[in-house]
Amino acid sequence: MNRSIRLTLSSPIYYRSTSYSLDEARAKADKAAPGYDAAVLFSYSYSNELLTAERIASGEREGYSEEEKRIIESGGVLGRKEDEDFQIPAGIYLFEQLPFIPDEKDLMRLILPYATRSSGTVFARLYKESILECVMQLLFPTG
Repeated sequence: MNRSIRLTLSSPIYYRSTSYSLDEARAKADKAAPGYDAAVLFSYSYSNELLTAERIASGEREGYSEEEKRIIESGGVLGRKEDEDFQIPAGIYLFEQLPFIPDEKDLMRLILPYATRSSGTVFARLYKESILECVMQLLFPTG
């Protein structure tokens, strides 16, 4: 794998907080309408040469409304809604879109090539692109 690119996220992506695991978010995304978006934040660390991860937070949002799509397409920035208390912050990320969606128990194997420091964080983002397709993206903060 390791076909990552540098991604500059110019504005945050806001979500309504949930307590979902990656597996629960994937199950919800499978049944959701196109545009569904969920993210799970993990911290990872090495301990005795073993890479471990712990879920810190998660969130979800339904697809964008037509008005929100118009704002985004015209280069505007969406504000945070009252019930959105989790976010992927604006910033620079190492980004990879995976060719499949792994189970949470297999996530460490995918994070390993990117774990160049003894500890860090990663956002696992699930996005429902169409009625039949959901993709998973890994975003590693670089700053």
